[in-house]
Amino acid sequence: MKKIIFFLLFIFTTNLNADVKEAGSDPLPTEMLENIKNSLNNTLQKYKGKEVLFYISFDKEKLQKGEIHWNSGYSSFKKINDKSHKKTYKACLKYGKKKKINDDCYLFAINDKIVWDLSKPYKEKKEKIISYSNQKNELQFLNKEDDKINRSLVDREDSINDHQVHFIYAILKNGKDKEWDINGYIEKQALKVNENFLKWSSQNKKSNGIGQKFKYDFLKNGKLDVSFARLNLTRKQIDEPDYPTGLIYKELFKQGFNNPKKVYAIISGFNSKHGNSDGGEGGPLFTILYGPAIKSYGSKGMEIVILHELFHTQGAAYDCGKRTYKGAHVKGSDVLGSGDVSIKIDSKNDTYYKHDIEGCPDLADSVFLTPTSKNPWDPYEVFCKKNVGKFTHKKLFSTKDGIDRCKNQRLIDSM
Repeated sequence: MKKIIFFLLFIFTTNLNADVKEAGSDPLPTEMLENIKNSLNNTLQKYKGKEVLFYISFDKEKLQKGEIHWNSGYSSFKKINDKSHKKTYKACLKYGKKKKINDDCYLFAINDKIVWDLSKPYKEKKEKIISYSNQKNELQFLNKEDDKINRSLVDREDSINDHQVHFIYAILKNGKDKEWDINGYIEKQALKVNENFLKWSSQNKKSNGIGQKFKYDFLKNGKLDVSFARLNLTRKQIDEPDYPTGLIYKELFKQGFNNPKKVYAIISGFNSKHGNSDGGEGGPLFTILYGPAIKSYGSKGMEIVILHELFHTQGAAYDCGKRTYKGAHVKGSDVLGSGDVSIKIDSKNDTYYKHDIEGCPDLADSVFLTPTSKNPWDPYEVFCKKNVGKFTHKKLFSTKDGIDRCKNQRLIDSM
């Protein structure tokens, strides 16, 4: 009996270690590969100064159906050896089972060196992208009950031809419709945020008492234009451990919210496990604010957080700023503070607003603000199209978290 048990243990151990140290070779879809690389970069930052192993697994059957579902297992060590690989491999299998991925794990990277064989390109399925100029001809309600008076699936005709912030009310596939787009809730919050921006920016020591506001997208009747979107995404999908917020941006981009003269502020009717701590996230082109989460902050806190995310749509804070923290926030108390948000807007004028840093973008000069600067610049052109123009600072794109500021960069590049 002991011999049989020993033999079974031997087989199990042999199979368990069969893929240890073995690099993967399957071609990976671009979006998935980008997500894995971002996760790797974040892991390397977390364990800076140590040796890192990074294994991954993914559901091949789901991938063939166009569903991206992957898992990682990583560990840090003083020195990498065979035991290190076995530990990381086992961790990858363990987390894979929790995510219901039964496929095997393979080595993706050793430190910052990717060892996965990426020589065979993935055959990408051509995605249909509706142009912003053709939205009204192609979009339809997913749920007929959503078709309500004054509601619009599209970005309606603008009152002026200019760069503007367009608001979107988004809910999940089976989500409850709170009607924030048509009952005035989003409009009320957006207008209050802009009034606060005008007031707080006028208090900046270099403003001479003159504040600025965002250019909002208004209808010809003077009402804020707010679009409605029921996303083809479920609660389970957005709560996945490796869920990328980009799935929401991607879906809206494909629906025609891709006007290069607009940035899109999404107010969701749902929370996400990945956004409840800070309320949202964003960059040029898109930002999302998880509605129930930001409501819990109270009126003033919610207004600061919304303005915080609108600043992110302008690429702020900039890496070339003196007090920029982790590529997107500001050290100390600030609207863009990390954990210490306040009504201060770059109080030292040395990071993102009315600064004098040569070759570095300045929020005050953005084309999305009014009064508009005599030397305006467009965040979309700089961070999405990489037309940097006068911005020659060496730290312009060196985000420490390894995440590109522009949302849906791949889709933008394909247009």
